[in-house]
Amino acid sequence: MRKNFTLLFLLGIFGLFTTNLFAQQDATIDPADIRYWIGEGENQAVLIVNWAEPDTAMAWGYRFDAETVTVQEMMDKITDVDTRISYTLGPWGLGDILYNDGTLEMGITAGGYWMFNVDGEMAQVGFDQQTIGNGNYVKWGDTNCGTMVDPETWAYVWETPVAAVYPLADESTIDPDLIRYWVGEGENEVVFAVNWNEPDTCLAWGYRFSEENVTVKHIMDALKDADPRFDYVDIGWGVGDIYFADGTLDLALYGTYWMYNVNGSMAMLGFDQQTVENGDFIKWGDESCGTEIAPWTYVWESPVAAVYPYAEEAMIDFADIVYWVGEGANEIIFAVNWNEPDRCLAWGYRFVEETVTVKEVMDAIAIADRRFSYVAGDWGVDDIIFNVDSEELHYSLAGQWWLFNVNGSMAMLGYDQQTVENGDFIKWGDESCATEIAQWSYVWTQEVEPVWMNTGVVENQDNTLSVYPNPAVNETFVTIENAGMNTVSVYDMQGRLVNTMSVDAMAGEQVRLSTEMLNSGVYFVAVSNESAVRTAKLVVK
Repeated sequence: MRKNFTLLFLLGIFGLFTTNLFAQQDATIDPADIRYWIGEGENQAVLIVNWAEPDTAMAWGYRFDAETVTVQEMMDKITDVDTRISYTLGPWGLGDILYNDGTLEMGITAGGYWMFNVDGEMAQVGFDQQTIGNGNYVKWGDTNCGTMVDPETWAYVWETPVAAVYPLADESTIDPDLIRYWVGEGENEVVFAVNWNEPDTCLAWGYRFSEENVTVKHIMDALKDADPRFDYVDIGWGVGDIYFADGTLDLALYGTYWMYNVNGSMAMLGFDQQTVENGDFIKWGDESCGTEIAPWTYVWESPVAAVYPYAEEAMIDFADIVYWVGEGANEIIFAVNWNEPDRCLAWGYRFVEETVTVKEVMDAIAIADRRFSYVAGDWGVDDIIFNVDSEELHYSLAGQWWLFNVNGSMAMLGYDQQTVENGDFIKWGDESCATEIAQWSYVWTQEVEPVWMNTGVVENQDNTLSVYPNPAVNETFVTIENAGMNTVSVYDMQGRLVNTMSVDAMAGEQVRLSTEMLNSGVYFVAVSNESAVRTAKLVVK
């Protein structure tokens, strides 16, 4: 009985001893749980620091290539990268370890001093001499946040649970003055940006509004309506995906979920409830392209690029061209955009050769149509002019320079070198009347109108229509010269198409043309078919 009691007593003492040892084990962290790795290399070590007020322990990861590094080398690298942590030197070693993230502000507690261990063993040399290798743990603490386990060696353990430090990251932003694509109208402005991964891309739009505030969903719906490249999926309790596709980029969800912040702070309300006001910045991202700086709080560091406006090049069908220059089986369209007034006029050019240069086309049109001319400069075209003196129409350069595209793609060669072939579409414009859709890439969205026939051609009786009565009051009759399908068009003196109709008529047939809806003035009537274009002046009273 005594032996049993003695055994139980010894076991109890051993149990208390082992319990005490367990309680005094240094708290640690698995390297797989480290969130912030600094440095590069195949070897890795962990730095842990304990503070007492508040009771806090934080861990960083450090990667390196050398076989060993000193503790000071590791700390210098970490404090260089993470501006929240720093240390000071004292007369005999480390004076203090400081941490400040705007919320926590920690340093040595009153009456304490700093010491460190490596893999749980108290270091016996200074941190500038102590070396560590792959897999080692370095743990600092001051005496007020630890438990002394050996008075003879001044050995302490720090039992506070270790938390992984979240990376330091700054949200990238963009100045509203750099936004290229504004949607909506009003005095208030917000910037809306989205981050994607694969490729690493962040695009920004601007939104204007008159109300005091609008919801994030309201902005996204307005962008979706205005920009066909942008779309998103509303899954009822949030956003399932955000898309952008422009023919080059095809962006969508690559992580697991979407989230957003307003002015750099993670939004706490759903996008259909969160309101924003003048000057705010909304930014979406999925977690795959973000840096988690706190639980469920991400920042996106990719540089923010302003989205270029969406625009489609205005075109015209070959069948709608009225004024053709040249002869041959090959055809191209030549168009010019002007600003002040906002007009785009188009000619047709026919040729026999396999290709011709843009300059050859322009020279031929300038010879045939006395209203058209251009000014050649040292590096290209300085100005393109369309002038009808009798009607006081004069179109010329309103912006700073001229540029041109072929079939909607910006030309890379000079107009005297760029060749075109059958079916091509040449279009000039100055940048003041264009939409920049990429750097040095413009489109012109003005409706393309066919140039009306030159008044010099009207005076040629071989091409003159018979229109009677002229002047007209409510109606007039146009005599069709060529049997078959003909297009009858009426233009005002500014060249704007005001009426058109197609008729299948016999040669010599008179076609009624109503003038009831036309204002009093002078017009041009043109009848075109496969073989000819004939015109006449028409006076409406």
